[in-house]
Amino acid sequence: MIISENSKELQTNTYSKSTPFLAKINQKRRLARDGSTKQTFHLELDIKSSGIKYKPGDSIGVLPKNDIALVHEYLQVLNASGEEFILDSRSGATVSLKDFLSYKANLARLQSSFIKTILEYEKLPEKRTTLENLLIPENKPQLLQYLAEHDPLHVLKEYQSKDIPLQLICSHFAPLLPRFYSISSSQKAHPEEIHLTIALFTFAHAGQQKRGVASHFLCEFAEEVVTHIPIYVQPSHSFLLPDELNAPIIMVGPGTGVAPFRAFLQERQASGSSGKNWLFFGERNKKSDFFYEEYFTDLELSQKLRLDLAFSRDQEEKIYVQDKMLESSKDLWIWLQEGAYFYICGDAERMAKDVDLALLQIAQKEGGLSEETAKAYLKSLKTEKRYRADIY
Repeated sequence: MIISENSKELQTNTYSKSTPFLAKINQKRRLARDGSTKQTFHLELDIKSSGIKYKPGDSIGVLPKNDIALVHEYLQVLNASGEEFILDSRSGATVSLKDFLSYKANLARLQSSFIKTILEYEKLPEKRTTLENLLIPENKPQLLQYLAEHDPLHVLKEYQSKDIPLQLICSHFAPLLPRFYSISSSQKAHPEEIHLTIALFTFAHAGQQKRGVASHFLCEFAEEVVTHIPIYVQPSHSFLLPDELNAPIIMVGPGTGVAPFRAFLQERQASGSSGKNWLFFGERNKKSDFFYEEYFTDLELSQKLRLDLAFSRDQEEKIYVQDKMLESSKDLWIWLQEGAYFYICGDAERMAKDVDLALLQIAQKEGGLSEETAKAYLKSLKTEKRYRADIY
């Protein structure tokens, strides 16, 4: 990746996607213990001398590197050495083909323009017909399905591609975009580090088991104190601690969604806050998936944290964070009436909706509100910025 070595001398507000800071990993360890069905890691990035400033609730953008084995597969099918030069049309920089495929190209996402280019150079009539049919406007559903189920490498192998100019084929790769991760540390507690909590992401695509580009780069490929990790801070303007230092806070963060709440708690400890803290944390199994167990239980023992745990697979009937909320509905309602700020971080598709539903049920049960009034109450919490979400 073409990054100026003097990027380390830049001030925090100048680090960006185009001029990232080159951090290194001070420490990387597995959070999920033996027996876990997941691979979850804790990373500590060295930002010494960077001038970077961050707040609890902020995220960092990571510019990942594609799997080198996959890059070599592309070079092989393109009949290229990797030393050829390519003009990256988005940045205007000239880079080697190997660097372009490593740092600039999304090697998993297939675009329709890629198929159009392949069609121009395909000579076999039956294969041309297949591609032409996909590109007929009325066949858009079939095209979208094809794009979702295939990647550029499959198309390059399946169709005539050896005569396509490298510059042309490279211009039709989707860009490799930054990945964003919640910071799981407070700078007051760790002035020269940024901590991350990352689950290794795997998924099925094009008939194969794939790994997420950034999570693989950080959790498996990157070496401690060796590999450069290009990063920049993505400030949060809403998912922040209350201005009132001692305001009570309720935090709901299953899985890696707990990351910003570790930062919140570190910040409040370092700031001398006397505000009450309540964390709902959930995962699959307590024995293997209780992330940061020692830290959270120590806070609980010292009466600086109320901790409710939901380990869904430890009993026959699955229990989730929203179930624990409902079990403590009376106290949760009291905290809200005392002015508590409510935070949620994690999955937007199901978890966040279930938590919202639990809040509505609590407002109806403990507050004696009608369904309509409970919905208005929840809306008012969001309007007053006492309900703050970081969901994805």
